[in-house]
Amino acid sequence: MSVVDGLIAGAGSVVEAAGYAGLALVMLAETVLPIPSEVVLPLVGLQITAGQMLFWAAAPAATVGSVLGAWMLYALGRLGGRPMALRLPRFLGITEKRLARTESWFSRRGDLIVLLGRLVPGVRCLVSIPAGTLRMPVRRFLVLTALGSLAWNSALLGLGMWLADRWETVLGAVSSATPYAMAAIAVGGLLTLALRSTRCPTRD
Repeated sequence: MSVVDGLIAGAGSVVEAAGYAGLALVMLAETVLPIPSEVVLPLVGLQITAGQMLFWAAAPAATVGSVLGAWMLYALGRLGGRPMALRLPRFLGITEKRLARTESWFSRRGDLIVLLGRLVPGVRCLVSIPAGTLRMPVRRFLVLTALGSLAWNSALLGLGMWLADRWETVLGAVSSATPYAMAAIAVGGLLTLALRSTRCPTRD
């Protein structure tokens, strides 16, 4: 079993044992651990279909965890600046060049990047850092993060409910299609807009 598989199994156990509070905790942990919400939330959707959880409670619980995790990274960026951000775990993908580039995009399209960045795998953690280092107003950051996270979490829960009788299909679909399809559609359009606005160079 890989590390990620172990984390997914552990996340499922936490949700099963602690319910909605456990779900919020798992989504908070996703900020600093490689726990893919693209797998965890559809599995929760299966539990909703089975009557073990309620959608109207699961979606807000997951969003609370997402927002708390994003706020932690925002606070690190705001209080510790770029040096603190660059000392975060390497698997988050936060390098000096990526952070500088994201800050350049953020300076022109900050609101849009925070809102839509919550919908893109691999970008969700990164967008919180420049929001902090560039001192986006905390209330605006939290509102945009909550809206984007609620949309993302609800969509994944709904996917699990829709494919409830084919759980293997759920796992295959979200683990393989999401990083490519979502990234191609969402981050492609978003970053193209940002690049045109800022004329930021794309070479490393």
